Amino acid sequence: MDDLRSIMNDPVIWAIAAALVALVVMQAFLFIRLALRFSGRFSILSDKEKSVVYKTATINSIGPAVAIFIIAISLISIVGAPITLMRIGVIGSAVFELYAAGNGAKAAGADIAGDMTLQAFTAAVWAMCLGGAGWLVSTMFFTWQLGKAQGKLRKSSPQALLIMGAITPTVIFFVLMMNEILDKKPATPLIGIDKLAAAATAAISMVVFRQLGKVAPWLKEWGLGFSLLLGVIAGYLVSVYMMQGMQE
Repeated sequence: MDDLRSIMNDPVIWAIAAALVALVVMQAFLFIRLALRFSGRFSILSDKEKSVVYKTATINSIGPAVAIFIIAISLISIVGAPITLMRIGVIGSAVFELYAAGNGAKAAGADIAGDMTLQAFTAAVWAMCLGGAGWLVSTMFFTWQLGKAQGKLRKSSPQALLIMGAITPTVIFFVLMMNEILDKKPATPLIGIDKLAAAATAAISMVVFRQLGKVAPWLKEWGLGFSLLLGVIAGYLVSVYMMQGMQE
């Protein structure tokens, strides 16, 4: 196991992971610079509006970052710190990475909750990289086609484009939420009550904060972050209550 840990934290792996994360950070700065130049050239946002955007983006990133950080701690114990940094820094879905690592290790005859072998570690890393490659490849080859389709739809039916723009993110987040709420294990209840409590609390909180934002505008900026935090707290409290009930 000690030999495997040394391989997981090998300087070569650290160098590759650091290079990939540095590339992502550089891309982020380039996109920000292009967005600011575009906004300045066509006077899209005022300085006050830019300040609101910065604050809102910063605040809203806290909730997801905390959730990813918690899962990343578990992932570090499975595949090591550099691989975790590389995967979370590039893809950003800690839940998917944990799931992919578990399936990869399982294919090699190991369990991520037990002792990992070199073969299981290798299989886990391959599963994580190949699983995430689908998003990158599809983005590379199909994004420009979607742009063309959007342009044609904007000319033929702009109202339909607006409706699709409103419905699509709602459907996506609904599907993601249901994937988290529904338990896939046959021996357990269909719906995870703790996860349902977290989702319901977050959804209700967002509606409440949106209404309160009419009185206190600053709540519009903090609403999503507060809602995520309240959802996490509600889910945790319900899970603790359920565990205590099972023990009794």
